[in-house]
Amino acid sequence: MISPAASRWLVLSYFANIDGMAPSQHIDDRLPHLRRLGIAPILLTGPCCDPIEGMIHARVASVAPSGLRFELRHFRRRSAGAIRMLGTLASAALLPAYLLEKLAADLDSQWSWFPRAARKGRALCRENAPNLIYSTGGPWSAHVAAARIARTTGLPWIAELQDPLVHGDWLRSRVALRVAASVERMIFRDASAVVYLTQAARDAAESRTGVSGKAVCIYAGAEPFPDPPPLVAKKASCRFAHFGSLGGSRNLKVFLDALAMLFRDHPDLADKAGLDVYGTVDRLSRALIEAFPWANAVTIHGRVPRRESLAAMRRADVLLLIQNTEEFSIETIPSKTYEYLHAGRPVLGLVYRNPELYAMLEGAGHVAADGADPAAVKEAALRLILSRESAGESAPKPSPYTVAAAVDALASLGASLGKRA
Repeated sequence: MISPAASRWLVLSYFANIDGMAPSQHIDDRLPHLRRLGIAPILLTGPCCDPIEGMIHARVASVAPSGLRFELRHFRRRSAGAIRMLGTLASAALLPAYLLEKLAADLDSQWSWFPRAARKGRALCRENAPNLIYSTGGPWSAHVAAARIARTTGLPWIAELQDPLVHGDWLRSRVALRVAASVERMIFRDASAVVYLTQAARDAAESRTGVSGKAVCIYAGAEPFPDPPPLVAKKASCRFAHFGSLGGSRNLKVFLDALAMLFRDHPDLADKAGLDVYGTVDRLSRALIEAFPWANAVTIHGRVPRRESLAAMRRADVLLLIQNTEEFSIETIPSKTYEYLHAGRPVLGLVYRNPELYAMLEGAGHVAADGADPAAVKEAALRLILSRESAGESAPKPSPYTVAAAVDALASLGASLGKRA
């Protein structure tokens, strides 16, 4: 039950409360801080997440075959026996309609969430009288639903885009590109404020839409670790550790090429350096690991729960950050960056044409190298290894990029919109 004196925000996010999923983690981390500031979230999500206790949390399903099939697959993975079999049969029954939909327009699977989300959001507004609408994602359907709710209720609306809607290296259909561009223009036309997670993404979107002064950059941040970073003594070995999913152009090719160059130039390091991989590994990276001449240098740990992942970060000698080598990377900062910056461990960042990320890492005392250049990565890795051997590591600077700071900025933005209204 919400106190009558509390400020209320209707929060729309298709993903929430799903372990290991970046769009979910983004909003999950923000909810306690909104409540810390006296803001009561009224959460509206897709059906794939578990209910969140202690707040109003409504879930609605998609309407198109692609969305229903995505949601059925999710439930099937979490079910067993007869329920799992029913899910399989229902998913198979949707297949013909799904294929027709994909032929017509190759949109993301969650695009059709907005009709039911908009209807449910309007009902939540009637029942709970929120002061503001906050949509975040992930899937752009949350922003379309928020626009419809805002149009009906007249409430101020903050749209937060975790990734740019329109970007280089477009992989979907031309129809999908036109839809994404249309949604972006609608957001800049109708939203009270637009939040991007990098300055480059904000600037590019303002240039595309021709609308300036409405968008702001708020870096995502991460939660600081509850205890100080461990003290690591000087030692000769150095294990790099990568956390998160590998796929597409974010793979191990450049780093393994760099490691091979390093071992050929310095054979003595072959027994002292290596790589630990935590998370999902794509076929290309797995094949590269299997073909790597120094087989014992790489260990795949697979997916681990977030709590275990964070603990393993604190034990790593050097954290390895890999950016996609695509135009998209110029405007994005991997969410894992912020956890790395709080881990108190040295970071080697493979950065692709992203001055913002490069400055963020170097400014905190870490090392960044051109993510498309194995020779540059090899030299950066060697520098880290030798510095550990000679004098031990120097402690990285504390990170200012926290979830609390991000939510404070978001709440300040919301308060300013309320005054304007």
